[in-house]
Amino acid sequence: MDNGAALELPLSCIWLNMMMAVPEPLTLNGTLDTVTVLLIFAAFYVGGLSKGAIGFGLPIIVVSLLSIIVPINIAIALNVMPPLILNIWQATHKASIVRNVGRFWPVLAGFIGGAAIGAYLLSGLDPALVLGIVGATVLLFCLSTLIGKTGNIPPEKAKKFGLLSGLVGGVMGALTSISGPAFITYLVALGLKKDDFVASLGLLFIFSSLSLITAFTAVGLIDQTFIPLALACTAATALGMTCGQLVRKHLDQQKFQRAVVVMLSILALNLLRRAIF
Repeated sequence: MDNGAALELPLSCIWLNMMMAVPEPLTLNGTLDTVTVLLIFAAFYVGGLSKGAIGFGLPIIVVSLLSIIVPINIAIALNVMPPLILNIWQATHKASIVRNVGRFWPVLAGFIGGAAIGAYLLSGLDPALVLGIVGATVLLFCLSTLIGKTGNIPPEKAKKFGLLSGLVGGVMGALTSISGPAFITYLVALGLKKDDFVASLGLLFIFSSLSLITAFTAVGLIDQTFIPLALACTAATALGMTCGQLVRKHLDQQKFQRAVVVMLSILALNLLRRAIF
């Protein structure tokens, strides 16, 4: 169907912490050697491969790999531009973005309302509690899906559950900056076909990417020196996505959904880990 948001989704809390910790703009002044740059491209290619095959996983894979070879703040800053550009591609590939906006407007409307509620609650609710509740709920859904004990959302109730999904995602996003699990769980329960799932998820992730770019620029986490390398990383990611889409063509619907649920389970376990530790 990262992260970071979370998840493209579970890493976004780290992103917020990094934004608060950076006193002045980060700058790339030619300090990265050739080998490091090639390894950065390889990490984005692998992240793109996952995104092309199952629709998500780019941020969590890329930041996890890059944090081994570059400072975490640089890894996070480089991971802002590629998701936005490629989510637009993902949202429009083999799909009408206008049609999907019309179909998922309850999710988007719910997200706005949920974000407002989450912002109001932010001062009094422990984000770790939210992480734990969301992680446990998503993991339970994944386990029930894997053993075949979950049902799909009937078409006549799709809008109501979409509104609920957006509401939960908005609250999660405001409190923890993680909204992906709510979206992914909803799309899985709809039982969408592979291409529809990936395109719909891309549309929902566009909103997260725009928010991150706005926030990162406002607090000085990124500046113009990141643009050339970020664009090159976007190209590497696009190559990976293209290969991932070829892989997706050879996955039947059942295997595709199982791959998505397994990846979502990993993200849910990561949410629980962060809630506890």
